[in-house]
Amino acid sequence: MAKTNWTLDLGGAPSNEDCAQIGHTPNFAIVNTAEAMLYRAALIGVAGSPPAGISLRIKANAHDFGTYRTVEASVDDEQDDGSHASYLETLETGFAFWHHAGFAPPEFAKLTASDQLAGFVLDAVASALRITRPTSTGAFFPESSGPIHRNLNAAFPEAAQRAFSEGSLPC
Repeated sequence: MAKTNWTLDLGGAPSNEDCAQIGHTPNFAIVNTAEAMLYRAALIGVAGSPPAGISLRIKANAHDFGTYRTVEASVDDEQDDGSHASYLETLETGFAFWHHAGFAPPEFAKLTASDQLAGFVLDAVASALRITRPTSTGAFFPESSGPIHRNLNAAFPEAAQRAFSEGSLPC
């Protein structure tokens, strides 16, 4: 069987959120990159880390008015263990608002330089971990916070350490 690699563009932000616009958003390149990086993290929160044969990356897309970035799933069908279809369906369905993935609405206006991106994303994931954390009894409210919290905790251990280290900010 021939090797089949293909990609699926997942967009750059939740479907019902305002997103960065080329020619309108100040610091568009930085804001759009941050938006795509956060959307990738939020998709992992909702769907879990990609199974073998799927990777999620930020893709630059050329447009007449400039370059914009989206999240892209790269798929190697030869590594499909049977989980690809349901994982990709969850990714493609996405979610409408940041809070559906446990994220507070991002404050992109804070970003002024590309060297702030990694810390910005780390802080946003740490905040999502605090937002989705279990109650003192170990229960999650709402219940949908449980899988999101576990997925983010597993995929972003540095954010988890930041979220729950002594002296960290409460949510």
